[in-house]
Formats: sequence, structure tokens, C-alpha cells
Amino acid sequence: MSPSASISWEYLTVPERERHRLTALGEEGWELVGLGGDDDRLLYLKRPGGGFRERVTLEQRTRYYDSRGLDPHDRATRGLA
Repeated sequence: MSPSASISWEYLTVPERERHRLTALGEEGWELVGLGGDDDRLLYLKRPGGGFRERVTLEQRTRYYDSRGLDPHDRATRGLA
């Protein structure tokens, strides 16, 4: 990565009562970076934001293809033929 390139971050807050989700969130690339809040404590997480390609979910991609009447599983449609 060049010195002029900047990293973008995604942030997530989760109530502490849902801390059982931390293992699954860690597998998705989330890192616990802090605790906060008063009565209902929050867990603060972050992960690298990635580029556009990484941010597009499978569901979003499928909706995009469906909206255009395309088959998301057809390699030729996706330019992979």
C-alpha cells in the first residue's frame, strides 16, 4: 500500500448482552476496539472497509441481476466466460 493510500474503516456497535456474537463477528473480520455506554454497555468494533467489490453483498448483487432480468449464476452474464 502506498503511503498516500488511506484505509477506510467500517464501524459497528453491539450491545454487551450480545457478546456471544463476537466469535462470528471476528470471523467476518470485525475487531473489538472498545467498551462504552452507561446502563446498556456497548461493544465497539471495526474492520477495514475494503473496496466497492468487497462491500457489495451477495444479496445486493442478486437483487441487481434480478432487477435487470439477468441470471446471477450465468458466468457469461458476469463477464467470466
